[in-house]
Amino acid sequence: MKSKTVSVTSLSLAVVLMASGCSGGKTTSEPNVTGASDKPAETTKTLEISWVGQGARGKIEDNNQVQQMIEKKFNVKLKNRKLDVNNKEQKNLMVASGELPDIAFMDAPDKLYSDAVTRSISKEMIMKYAPNYAKVLSDQPTGWKVNQVPGKNGEYYALTGYKQDWDNLTWGQVYRLDWMEKLGFKPKGEIVPVGTSGGAERVFFSKQAFTLDEEQKMFEAFANNDPDGNGKKDTYGLLLNNSDASWALNTEAGAFGFGWDYNLEDNGKVVGYAISQNYKEFLTYMASLNKKGYIDPEFTTLNRAKSWEKFAAGKYGAAQVQVQAAGMVPFTFNRPPGNLVLKDPNARFLFTPPPIGSKGQQGSAAYTPVDGFGYAMVIKKDVSDEKLARILQIFDYINLDKDGLMLSAFGEEGKDYSWEAEPYKSAVIPKQAAEADREKDGIGYYSLPIQLGNVNAYYSNAAVSKLTDLYFGAEAGRKIAYRPFKWDYFNQTKYNELNTKYAAKLKTITDEFLFKSITGELNVDSAWDAYVKNWRSSGGDELLSELEKAPKVADLRKK
Repeated sequence: MKSKTVSVTSLSLAVVLMASGCSGGKTTSEPNVTGASDKPAETTKTLEISWVGQGARGKIEDNNQVQQMIEKKFNVKLKNRKLDVNNKEQKNLMVASGELPDIAFMDAPDKLYSDAVTRSISKEMIMKYAPNYAKVLSDQPTGWKVNQVPGKNGEYYALTGYKQDWDNLTWGQVYRLDWMEKLGFKPKGEIVPVGTSGGAERVFFSKQAFTLDEEQKMFEAFANNDPDGNGKKDTYGLLLNNSDASWALNTEAGAFGFGWDYNLEDNGKVVGYAISQNYKEFLTYMASLNKKGYIDPEFTTLNRAKSWEKFAAGKYGAAQVQVQAAGMVPFTFNRPPGNLVLKDPNARFLFTPPPIGSKGQQGSAAYTPVDGFGYAMVIKKDVSDEKLARILQIFDYINLDKDGLMLSAFGEEGKDYSWEAEPYKSAVIPKQAAEADREKDGIGYYSLPIQLGNVNAYYSNAAVSKLTDLYFGAEAGRKIAYRPFKWDYFNQTKYNELNTKYAAKLKTITDEFLFKSITGELNVDSAWDAYVKNWRSSGGDELLSELEKAPKVADLRKK
């Protein structure tokens, strides 16, 4: 990987359009595999199309530069919607009031279709009017099965996003290297800086992880030996929060053989992670860390953002982080380790794979359960085939044509962005740091994330590429991704319907037991059987019964 050469100022303007779960990687293919979608619509009739894409944050301005390009090229008039797609209330109100745009970035596309809010899209039309997108689907074993209308072969209720890097995205562990050195702990294996400037030169990577026992010895020192030298006992081992356990405990859970939120196999049967023996052992371990004082007693009052703030204040010696955060991608500067790297010029960090458990188990939940497909754009019920054809042509051009992608996602080179290094093989550096400022110009507003080939590098940086090449994108890194045993990827069972019914209650039961176990309010061993019985009788058994009918993820991933 190339060394990191941009400054902190330049880094602060680097691409932040990607979702928090994305990483980079070096690949060779590029968009525009056929070029067919580069042709404008074949009709002279001007069509009006309302559109809300993944980049909508409520700041879009009419007649923006991307809109003008699309309108001219495809003989359409676009109607923009000032909507924040991350605001569920706004989206729900839009649907309830019957104001869904002709094409929109939405959650729960299957429900929208079953509720007769949206229409289907035929494979025939996709092949004809969106050939580049069709190739993306054809190149993946699940491509033409994702979002397929139940009982209707060749009909789809949504257009699907795809991020190649999602397939291997896992978590790692970051430690305060400056604390380790002060307290006499040495990294395992060879360490290399992930970059050369912008703070990345103070983040080091080793392929060799610590065991839980080794990690616990460091936690003890972090909590008891005053690593910050302030004379107070106010530092702790592992960062925790009260709202997003998967953002704090994925790596620790991996040392007990399961991926957070994913079911696993037990003697050929599906078992929920939260009632597995693996989870019971994990809870017992976490309770022991808390009892020894290695965990911040305030964690039950801290949401994810507040826990990140305490990390930036120098209170924690370790945290779970993703590759982009370790690689100092700017959108991660609000979280570990970047929030402390930029605040304390003396802070140094060690990034490693997840810790290893007593049985040799190691890993974290894969970002997506099966492959790189995710996100969706739906088509409103009353959209005609004529309008759908034009929509598909536009969709193909702005997401998968080389020129269309660059203009729609990043704007004009020189005016709106520059390249970190070699064009089309490195990160895009936007001129405008604020997402809202770019959206005003239409940049990113109309798109659906489809990132494969060299496009991955546009949303990354050199440090992330280095980490990907060294470990997380290599065979060793891919092996530590925990996936579910079974998954109803294609809505072949009633699992999703039942999950809608029971998920909230089961989450409450699981979260309550999690926090009470860690804090010692209850004894894991004595309370376990009653907890499992409650979980099973509250809809858990019905969900597991449906999952037994679902395919194995290992089979879904076969090519």
